[in-house]
Amino acid sequence: MRKVFNFIRFLVGVSILVVMIVFGVKDIGDNYCSLSDITIEMDENKFVTEELIVEYLKENTLYPDSIILDDISFKSMEELLLNHPSIKTSRVYSDMRGNVFINVKQRKPIVRIQNEKEGYYLDEDGLRMPLSEEYTARMLLVTGEINSVTEQNLFTLTNIIFKDDFLRNQIAQISIMDSELLILCRKGENIEFGKINDINKKFEKLVMYYEKGNPQGKKYKTINLKYNNQIVCK
Repeated sequence: MRKVFNFIRFLVGVSILVVMIVFGVKDIGDNYCSLSDITIEMDENKFVTEELIVEYLKENTLYPDSIILDDISFKSMEELLLNHPSIKTSRVYSDMRGNVFINVKQRKPIVRIQNEKEGYYLDEDGLRMPLSEEYTARMLLVTGEINSVTEQNLFTLTNIIFKDDFLRNQIAQISIMDSELLILCRKGENIEFGKINDINKKFEKLVMYYEKGNPQGKKYKTINLKYNNQIVCK
């Protein structure tokens, strides 16, 4: 008999808990929401700001302010933010009081490409990223006959430069003509790199030259990396 009584008491307790949860969830859904906080993960570049996100949401009628929580779709907000050309990831959620939180991660450009018709960035994933009217990043610039090389090869080259502290600080610009590269340096000689091939070998030769290839400290206009097993200085 006691077992039956305990079982009935257990069922009643569970039923009460379920009812409380249901009404609690209903009360939460009836709350009006408001944007409480925006968190932006970025590097030294600032393509995405809180003001940009707010304006972007307002333009697309998804700004979470004075709207019943059940009437707003966080998934739609996340998808909209992901459609912004400078945003890589997004997460939108709320607490029980209706405070809405937005977390986004900014895309990370590694090189600026500029030809006669258009300019854009390539990000760390090799994807195009449009220039911003509000902000210009200071980074490696590629100009000239961009269409004479493939974008994938150009990304491979510039990604190696970006990930190497020495090369990133030394190289300021790359000019392309007839699919051959002239690398313009911040200090010292410019570099005739040739076509985008044997990239690692060419940069290894370059580093070796800087470390011990010019013991007399002579000044040259250019150094040529196009030939196998040698560096030609002019």
